[in-house]
Amino acid sequence: MQLRIMGCSGGEAEGERLTGLLINGTVAIDAGSITQALSVAEQIRIRHIFISHSHLDHICTLPFFTKNIFGHTTGPVEIHALPETLDALRRHLFNDELWPDFSVIPTADHPTIRYTEVEPEKTYEVENVRITPIRVNHLVPCVGYKVEDDHSAFIFTSDTAQTDRIYQVANQTKNLKLFITEASFPNEQDWLAIASKHLTPKMLGEELKKLKVDVPVGIYHLTPGDKPVMLPQIQAIPDKRIHMLEQSAVFEF
Repeated sequence: MQLRIMGCSGGEAEGERLTGLLINGTVAIDAGSITQALSVAEQIRIRHIFISHSHLDHICTLPFFTKNIFGHTTGPVEIHALPETLDALRRHLFNDELWPDFSVIPTADHPTIRYTEVEPEKTYEVENVRITPIRVNHLVPCVGYKVEDDHSAFIFTSDTAQTDRIYQVANQTKNLKLFITEASFPNEQDWLAIASKHLTPKMLGEELKKLKVDVPVGIYHLTPGDKPVMLPQIQAIPDKRIHMLEQSAVFEF
């Protein structure tokens, strides 16, 4: 399995914390950075996009993606997400006011994208990988994802405050190679992390005590303006598994 980081705002690079992962060139998790990170030819290869939740930094390039691939694909690209997330996309994004409704363009029978609901803890097999959504604790309905094939697996928590189930799943996952989770605000802004259901480095350190397997832990979602403060706080966490997830990094499992 190949995992490419399309967007993360994790390491030293500047920029917004736009989120996106690409698996084997054909399956994306989140769409915060698809059109920024990929050429049009690479975008056309994508057949499935699994959205974790409806916040803009996880969906904001999805409209431009639909325009870029229009007329260049055979059959619709499947947009997989919780029912609440798909409802938000329909009502607030692809509503013909902010952006044309590509779920009925060029026709309802032959659309550019097609919405597919996911159910937490149910496994979906697409493009030779198995993807399982797992509920996490965020301000809106949100899932992380376990992604696996016959040889390896990784877990992406997406945005979350303190949560338990996804750690339980990680501890039970065979051939787990990478665990990706977030830290969004510095320790001094713990009140903001609590209000928005995110993590500070201090909270992250406590959460990682739940992860009992010895695998690399990639951190993403740092607020760009707070990186100079946050990076030393993350480095101070007494957990040698932690590293910053770097933009454009490629993992081969």
